[in-house]
Amino acid sequence: MDGREAQNVNRRQLCVVETAEEEPVGYVLHPASLWGTSMALTGYELKPGVSWLAVTPSVIRYLWAIGAEYATRDEKDKERETFRFELGAEHLVYAPFIDRLPRLETSYAWYLRVSDLPGFVRHIGPALERRLADSVAVGHTGTLKISLYRAGLQLAFEQGRLTEVTAWTPTPEDEGMAAFPDLTFLQLLFGYRTVEALETAFVDCWISDEHQEMRALLNVLFPRRPSDVWPVD
Repeated sequence: MDGREAQNVNRRQLCVVETAEEEPVGYVLHPASLWGTSMALTGYELKPGVSWLAVTPSVIRYLWAIGAEYATRDEKDKERETFRFELGAEHLVYAPFIDRLPRLETSYAWYLRVSDLPGFVRHIGPALERRLADSVAVGHTGTLKISLYRAGLQLAFEQGRLTEVTAWTPTPEDEGMAAFPDLTFLQLLFGYRTVEALETAFVDCWISDEHQEMRALLNVLFPRRPSDVWPVD
């Protein structure tokens, strides 16, 4: 986070949030300079049991003040005009303060590819099994065939354990239980879209009428999750 030059756009300043008694209760991250005329907050978390309502006004005041310092330091006729939270698609602080934020950044697009899809799904198998264990599909036994049209993926489960993940090729006689054309399955795999959202956006995404229970299984295995990816270099 701080192993970059002072003015590097990806450098982050890490600040510890403390109480009046100097007890650490959280942290904030922000760039080392203004982004345009805006001061961005790119990381913000508090310990369990600490009120976001109580702490956040102080964080906002700090962000506003440090933005003014950066504007003066840079001496480029740049003014600090606003601040913004860039904390991913979802964050605990958004709901109570949404009406007080002058600028809220939406999630940036991802470019994701998986060279070995069966191998990757096998790699995350323990996480998939934990999701099953905590869901309506606990102890699931059966086979899930996912068509990618030109290729496919077959997952086998036994009493909630992922026992096999193999490449599979759909045919006119066996089109699979669910279908996701081209790279759309990656949006489900990485928690970016739900099955229902993909069906709405892409007419060729579907769940077989004979296997509608697979809808719940897919959403259990690959739930939509908020993500906030930090650049590493």
